[in-house]
Amino acid sequence: MPSFKVGDRVERIGVLVPMWMKVGIVAKVIPNKHGIDWATQYQVDFGEMKETLYQTELCLVKSAGQHD
Repeated sequence: MPSFKVGDRVERIGVLVPMWMKVGIVAKVIPNKHGIDWATQYQVDFGEMKETLYQTELCLVKSAGQHD
């Protein structure tokens, strides 16, 4: 089962991540064709561009269903 869903706000993990690509919104979930959960990929919209990342490169900032 995917860790994130479309609309979730996620943060990209890593010390070399540019600040403008640090936090984005999950635009698409791409399940692994062999059913490997940790290999699920996510297309993340960072505003200026979209990037496809593995779920191991991301952490949840705010769920799409979560209210302020």
